[in-house]
Amino acid sequence: MVRLSIIQNGPAMNKNYQKGRRKEYKLKHLLEKAGYIVIRSAGSHSFSDLIALDREHKTITFIQCKPSNFSKKAKERLEKEYAWINDEFITEFTIQ
Repeated sequence: MVRLSIIQNGPAMNKNYQKGRRKEYKLKHLLEKAGYIVIRSAGSHSFSDLIALDREHKTITFIQCKPSNFSKKAKERLEKEYAWINDEFITEFTIQ
């Protein structure tokens, strides 16, 4: 299933959301320039805002963008909660 999300930019958008969105797009473009395939999870409330695929090294990196004032304690809590992701997975590509 493919989901298309349309995000409108306007006065109703939360300032924090706008700031986070800009950060996500900036990082997305930097990674794409470096050769990654990058998927942005728009409006994400999941563990990953960006998914970066590196064809050369065969790695998938899940990226959670947080503000620069995000506390060290909160960062450590998230890293502990999602440590299970740093494991080996069997990957599969399907067309449905």
